[in-house]
Amino acid sequence: MERKTILILGGYGAAGSACARRLLKQTDARVVLGGRHREKAEAFAAQLGAGDPERRVSAVQVDANDPTSLAAALAGVRILLDCGPTLAFTEALPRAAIAAGADLVDVHPARSLHVLRGMERDIVGNGRCFVTQAGLHPGLPSTLIRFAAGHFARCDTVVAGMLFRIKATPRADSVVELVEMITEYKMLIWKDGAWQRAPSTHTRKFDFGPDLGTRTCYPLWDEDLEPVPRMCALREAGFYAAGFNWFVDWVVFPAALVLGAMRKGLGVRPLAHLMAWGVRTFTRPPHAIVIALTATGESEGRPRTVQVRVRSDDDDGYQLTAIPTVACIRQMLDGTVAKPGLHLMGHVVDPVRLLRDMETMGVQVSVEVKP
Repeated sequence: MERKTILILGGYGAAGSACARRLLKQTDARVVLGGRHREKAEAFAAQLGAGDPERRVSAVQVDANDPTSLAAALAGVRILLDCGPTLAFTEALPRAAIAAGADLVDVHPARSLHVLRGMERDIVGNGRCFVTQAGLHPGLPSTLIRFAAGHFARCDTVVAGMLFRIKATPRADSVVELVEMITEYKMLIWKDGAWQRAPSTHTRKFDFGPDLGTRTCYPLWDEDLEPVPRMCALREAGFYAAGFNWFVDWVVFPAALVLGAMRKGLGVRPLAHLMAWGVRTFTRPPHAIVIALTATGESEGRPRTVQVRVRSDDDDGYQLTAIPTVACIRQMLDGTVAKPGLHLMGHVVDPVRLLRDMETMGVQVSVEVKP
């Protein structure tokens, strides 16, 4: 029988625990919670196991930097899901997955992608399927752009905006990663066949729903977006974002940009603490994460507009990280995503099915097509 064991590295952390709960509900796989602290892994496994009569969840102590520990934990594993801190990501982890004959999924931004690209030949040569950048950002925007483009014979423009309003203080290492991303912030939009730097005054307004209203958003480019306009033959495209609250938007973010321009990494940790305090202190309800998208083009010789809105009433951001990740893993388990190689989630999943599965897991998805 084909292996269906999933090892979650960081399995008792915020993202890992959210993924574990969803995997037990949405798949028939065995789930192994891995981490450096055996007691924490076993305690959470016992908690999950109490609601699982098949006892499909267990725990293992594993150190991502110890090849022997990794090899032992990966024995019999079909998929390694890496939800550990991005800052701790090293080449040892994917090497161990290859050696064990396991596929890999991670929820990390560009740091892991740069490591994995240097290993692409080995990934393909060993017949492994690696999916990186799963989850909310950067994985979901590219998925939504591809989903919208599928409604047209010719899709001309797609613009999407994200509003991120959470009340829970993000995990410390997650805040550091986010501030690091801000220091490398790129304001790029797709126009005239290339990604171009947008003017500093360039913004777009997006309607995020009656309770959240219309917000001004700023261009937010990520490497995940780079090939998507060509994949969908778009004339214009862009992804935009509104910030957390006035303090984070107008104090923390500008400070991160200025210090990052002076020297990479300058002031990251103090700003991370300031950002966590700002989220905790100044963010007001309603709390939700919303992506709103508008696409235009032509279908059957007539103009068409498609509007998509995805919303999760998520107070910490981890549910909307876990849900797309689990939806992606479902496609890996049934062979929809199986081609050996290194893939970004937003480029490889079936977007129609991913959104359908997300909706069954509680995400609000609305699609309006005119005419």
